[in-house]
Amino acid sequence: MEITGSSMKILLVDDVQMERIQLAIRLKQLGHTVEMADSGSRALELYPQFEPELILLDISMPDMNGFEVSSKIRETYPDWVPIIFLSGHDEPSMVANAIEAGGDDYLVKPVDKIVLNSKLVAMQRIAFMRRELKQKTAALAKANEELAKLAQEDGLTKVKNRRCIDEKLQEMITMHGRHELPLSLILLDVDRFKLYNDNYGHLEGDRCLILIANILNKLFERSGEVVGRYGGEEFVVILGHTDQTKALKDAQRIQDSLAEASIPHLYSDISDFVTVSQGVYSKVPSGRESIDEFYDLVDKQLYQAKVSGRNQYKFSE
Repeated sequence: MEITGSSMKILLVDDVQMERIQLAIRLKQLGHTVEMADSGSRALELYPQFEPELILLDISMPDMNGFEVSSKIRETYPDWVPIIFLSGHDEPSMVANAIEAGGDDYLVKPVDKIVLNSKLVAMQRIAFMRRELKQKTAALAKANEELAKLAQEDGLTKVKNRRCIDEKLQEMITMHGRHELPLSLILLDVDRFKLYNDNYGHLEGDRCLILIANILNKLFERSGEVVGRYGGEEFVVILGHTDQTKALKDAQRIQDSLAEASIPHLYSDISDFVTVSQGVYSKVPSGRESIDEFYDLVDKQLYQAKVSGRNQYKFSE
């Protein structure tokens, strides 16, 4: 039976140089990639970098016998790789000890060519199935990662969605309360966004929100900073380890970055460009507060920014 991708990476461990070289030549003639080790300790050094698909392991070695090497591999590396023991002894007790030590098969030296070839064909089938399984596992892990990412993303702007931002805020309230650290929240609203949509169209409105989200993502990319879409044309920024002084500087950075972006809004009575109003709230939480308390307090500051003329930020004194 021909096995697709039948070449295997074989780690050959034998302290007898002549036997090691002869067997390696035979394995290479069969198309396999071979790495040789002359001791058990050398085999353990080579294992993680070579990542073998089959190990041919001599039992009788001076520094560390094959049983010890096999047990160490099984103990250290959870990913199963078949081990075939090599020995000049064929007593049933040796075979039993080999299996007990984590071995999968046993060959008596000098190794018969026909027997060796048959064993290798069986191992090739296993190696092929393991490769397929690893590929499928990796693909599944990637798909799950993408699904998890999509579950946390706002579909339009690609920042965190409301559900994710709520969970993050609750986690950070608890954590900052436990360690008595300052936590800040910025809630911002795009000024006169209805007029923008009505005059430029909803597609341009979507592009405007995406641009603002991108600006916020670039401004707040450090650990402990989270950007999310609160809803509609509102965004929220969670700032971990941030007191009011730093939070106000961050609010000013948002104002400055939007001014620099100069997104045209000729139908606004605030400016010829898109602007935002911001509420800022900072506190060293006890850890017992709800997210609704934080949202309510920061929303009041946002309201003050709006009634005071928009294109500015307000904070709790």
